[in-house]
Amino acid sequence: MLQELLKFINYWYFRYLLITELYMVEKWERVMIHIVLLIIFTIIGLFNWIVVLGAIGYFVGPVINDNIKRQVMYS
Repeated sequence: MLQELLKFINYWYFRYLLITELYMVEKWERVMIHIVLLIIFTIIGLFNWIVVLGAIGYFVGPVINDNIKRQVMYS
């Protein structure tokens, strides 16, 4: 089972390298590109976590709190 999992991961990693054409660059360039992509996706994820979820909580939070208060009052 572990062999099949490794084979599956290697297959998709190989496809990723072919599609992005990273198989043509040297290993250190590939590592640098992966680091840059990781930083970009981390910043995007952090932005979504802080700003977008905060904005959603700002607008949806009062509605949820009102519903909880109504449920407690009628229980």
